[in-house]
Amino acid sequence: MIRRLTLAIAVCATTACAPEDSPPEVVESEVLGQQAQAAEPLDTPSEANAIRFLEQATFGPKLAAGASPLPIDSVEYVVAQGITDAITAQLSAPRSTYSGALETRDIGSQFFTNAIQGKDQLRQRVAFALSQIFVVSQSGIPNLMSTPESEPKLAMAGYLNRLSTNAFGNFRTLLEAMTLDPAMGTYLDMANNKAFKTNGQPVAPNENYAREMLQLFTLGLHKLNDDGTEKVDAQGAPIPAYTEAHVQAFAHALSGWTYASATGCPTVGRSNPASYAQKMIGCNVNHDSTSRVLLRGVSTTAGGGAAAHLKQALDNVFADPNVPPFICKQLIQHLVTSNPRPAYVRRVVNVFKDNGSGVRGDLRAVVRAILEDVDARGPQVPLAQHASYGHLRPPALFVTTLVRWLNGTLDTVGGTKDPGAKLASWSSAMGQAVPRPPSVFSYYPPNAPVPGGNGLLGPEFAILDTATITARANFVHELLYSTTPANAGVLVDVSALPADSNDLTVWLGRYWLHHTMSSDLQLTVFNAITDSRAGNATRKRKLAVYLTSLSPEFQVQR
Repeated sequence: MIRRLTLAIAVCATTACAPEDSPPEVVESEVLGQQAQAAEPLDTPSEANAIRFLEQATFGPKLAAGASPLPIDSVEYVVAQGITDAITAQLSAPRSTYSGALETRDIGSQFFTNAIQGKDQLRQRVAFALSQIFVVSQSGIPNLMSTPESEPKLAMAGYLNRLSTNAFGNFRTLLEAMTLDPAMGTYLDMANNKAFKTNGQPVAPNENYAREMLQLFTLGLHKLNDDGTEKVDAQGAPIPAYTEAHVQAFAHALSGWTYASATGCPTVGRSNPASYAQKMIGCNVNHDSTSRVLLRGVSTTAGGGAAAHLKQALDNVFADPNVPPFICKQLIQHLVTSNPRPAYVRRVVNVFKDNGSGVRGDLRAVVRAILEDVDARGPQVPLAQHASYGHLRPPALFVTTLVRWLNGTLDTVGGTKDPGAKLASWSSAMGQAVPRPPSVFSYYPPNAPVPGGNGLLGPEFAILDTATITARANFVHELLYSTTPANAGVLVDVSALPADSNDLTVWLGRYWLHHTMSSDLQLTVFNAITDSRAGNATRKRKLAVYLTSLSPEFQVQR
C-alpha cells in the first residue's frame, strides 16, 4: 500500500492531478503573449488564488475563524486586501526571533513554534528557504562541556536571527552576514582559517568555505543564462562557473577571520576560542595580504588587510552574472514550483539585477516579484493544472500546513509542555530534522529529479521513500486520532468542519485543494465517510481529513 502511495505521489508530480474537466494545458508562448489578460488582478484575487498565495508565502493557509481584525495570514484577509497589500503587510510584520539562552527550548522547537504562531509568515518562509542555501547544521556545532551555555543553541539562534533579519534586505549584505556568522565559521572552517603557522611560515588556508560559497551559496557549478538554463560550449558541454584556482584565491582572500573575543586578535598562527554571541573579527596577523586573482580576472589589492580583501572578494562574487539566476531559481523552487519556466526565472532575475531604482540584489523586491508573477498567481487556465507545476510538500511544511488548516494552537502554559518539539519530531521522522540538515547540501539538493519524471526536478523527492511516506501517514493518524499531540501541547480542532458528508467533501476541495480536487478523490472521500462503518460526525471529519491530506493531490502542492 505504501509503495503504491509513493508511486502515486511521484506520478502526481508529473501529471496534472487536476479535475477531469480541467482545460488543456497552455503553452508558454500563449501565456506570455496574453499575460495581461491571463493573470488575475492582484488587488482582487479569487479565493482559490488567495489560498495558493498563502501556500507559497506562509507555513500554511488558515481561516480567520471569526477573528477581528482579520489576521494578515488568513484567507479572508488576502481576498479582501489583495495579493499586493497582503505582501506589504507581511513585509512589515514583527519579526519572530530565536533565543540561545540555556533555559529556552531547543532551536527546532522554537522554529516550529514560530512557524505556527508567528505573524511574519513570509519572512520565516524566505528565511527557511535561505537556510537551505546558506546551510549550517546544528549537528555540526560542538557543545563545549567546559562552558555553561549550549554552543549549538546559541550558534543556531544567532544564525537564524541573521537570516531572518536579512531575508528582505540586500543579497550582498546577507552574503557578508553569512560569511562572518560564527556558526558558519565553525561549520565550514571560516573561523580561525589562518595563512601562517606560529613561526610565521606561510601555509595554505582551508578552502572549505571558499568552495561552498562559490558552489552552493552564490554561483553553482556551471555558468547560467538569465533564465536559469545552463550555458554550453561549442561541444555542448556545460561551462564551469569557477575553477580550482578561484577556490584557492578566495580561500587566501578570506583568511584571517576568527571568533570575537574580549582580548581581540590572537598572535600569529594562534586561534581564538569558539564564541557565538557576535560576528567574527578580521585579524591581519593571520591574513594573507598578497594579491589574488578572483572571478573575471579581478584581483585583490596587494598588501590589503582582512577586512579590505573580504570586501573585494564578496563584491567580486556579488557582481558575477551567475548569482541572480542561481539564487532566484532556488527561491522560486522553495516558494512556488520545482520546475519554474525559463521566462519566469528571467523575469525575477531582472528584478534581482535592478529593482527599478538601480539597486542590485534587493531581496524584498525579488520575493515580491516571485509571488506576484503570472506564473505564481496563474492565468485563467490555472498553472496548478500544468503537468510540471508545483512541488512536493517538504515534511516541515506538511506538518505546519495541517496544523494551521485545523486551527491549531500550541499550549505552553506552565512550561511543562513542548509542542514545538513534537512538531519537530514529526518532521524529523519524515526526513527533515530542522535545523539539522545532514550536510552542506541541505536536506535535499535543488537538482534532485522526480522519480520517473522524464527530467523534471523534484528536490523534496530525494527524501521520500517507503519509510518517510509511512511516517507521513503515521503523523496524520497521530495528529487526528491520538491523545499524544494534545498531551504535548499540540491542539487541533475538526469541529469547525462541516458535519454533512457532501458539504465536508466540498469544503476540503474548496479550501485544502483550492478547487483542484479531482472527481476520483471526491468520490473516494465521500464514499468513505458515508460508509456505515465511518462512525460519528467527528470520526467522519477526521477520516475525510486523513484521506485528503495523504492523497497525492494534496501531497504535491499546486
